[in-house]
Amino acid sequence: MKIVIAGIGKFGDYLTRQLAKENNEITVIDINFTGKEALINNEDINNIEGNALDVKILEEAGVQNSDLLIASMKEDSENVMCALLSRKLGVKNTIARIRRPEYIDSLNMIKEPLGLSMIISPKQLTANQIAQTLSIPSAIETTSFFKGRIYVISLKLKEDSKYIGQSIKEISQKLNGNIIVCAIEREDSVVIPNGETIIQAEDKIHITGTRKDINSFLRYGNLIQDKTRQVMIVGGSDISKYLANQLADTDMKVKIVEPNKEVALELAETLDNVLVINADPSDEQTLFEEGIQETDAFVALTGIDEENIVYSMFASSQKVPKVITKINHINLSGITQMAKIDAVVSPHKIAANQVVQYVRAMEKGKSSSCESIYNFGDNIFEMIEFKVKEDFKGINQKLEELKLQDDTLIGAIQRGKNIIYPQGKDEIRLNDTVLVICRNNKVKELNDMIK
Repeated sequence: MKIVIAGIGKFGDYLTRQLAKENNEITVIDINFTGKEALINNEDINNIEGNALDVKILEEAGVQNSDLLIASMKEDSENVMCALLSRKLGVKNTIARIRRPEYIDSLNMIKEPLGLSMIISPKQLTANQIAQTLSIPSAIETTSFFKGRIYVISLKLKEDSKYIGQSIKEISQKLNGNIIVCAIEREDSVVIPNGETIIQAEDKIHITGTRKDINSFLRYGNLIQDKTRQVMIVGGSDISKYLANQLADTDMKVKIVEPNKEVALELAETLDNVLVINADPSDEQTLFEEGIQETDAFVALTGIDEENIVYSMFASSQKVPKVITKINHINLSGITQMAKIDAVVSPHKIAANQVVQYVRAMEKGKSSSCESIYNFGDNIFEMIEFKVKEDFKGINQKLEELKLQDDTLIGAIQRGKNIIYPQGKDEIRLNDTVLVICRNNKVKELNDMIK
């Protein structure tokens, strides 16, 4: 697929690399490529230096013959204008990255007249994911599939966990097969387990199930944590606004600590049912006075990654049950592991997942169409939701007869209103929706999972 990306900031850079891995033909446009030598030296990526609002530059990039234009420049207005110009030149689809919260609802109302196929808001998507994770207190990461009917949650198992030393088969039998352990992060590697895989202490496991089934798993393993009632957010960013608005509609009590007086006043005026504190969060005494030791969840959302990491380490030292840290620089993920911060969110990564999902859905292979996608770890493995079409090679065959690729697992099947946790005798049928777990981005459509 031919894709043009206009604007190579943090999001554009990360997205370019992800889409290049998908064997797309990528052309990037930016006014200045200084510091992006690794990107422009990549033989799989074409680069054009210039202003993406210049029609001649867009034509040089081949927008008129491209399948998709993604505008990710600094200003929202530039992205909307770039998408509009590209549509006029003949590109088939356009995506605009939007930063400002107040623009999103307005742009969605006029998306079609502007020729926008999709509006992507990394900040809003990040707030959504944090809110979802806070809704299941025991999880350090949460996402959903099948339009919210099943969840995938991540847990770090301590030495006293009831599941340590048990095999996946034993756990499944005790829970009547209603849970799938779909991946295990162990030290620096990822295991796509089979029935004989043994759970070890300090494993980070990813399990799939309905909310009811996940609660059964947590209850049986004595992993249930108290409901999240007190949330402290450090940093009055746009993500904090989005998140506070969502949480204010629940029974959670939200407190934001923001050192800038003007920002704090604006937050206090615009947010209902949220307590805004104008204070310096780098002062330990401030955090003690604001009740960090009684807080159920701590979320670090300042604009500086290093500050977020330090604040989160302090919250962990105070035994806050759930600590969530935002980082923008993907290469800092190793530092968060060393700091033993398990719940990390990256707006660029979350937004890129959405764009990759959209691109794969555009391709619409004969055997399936991509409905949803989520990357875990540092893109070590992913989960993809596929709608089954008539040319799937394994249709109506028993799963035990299918020879799946190594490090590939079927996590769940949706058939009408029913959720199936697959066993060997189950089949995949036409119009089913299938959740596939795989390593190394090896499955682009459903037939790819079969040897």
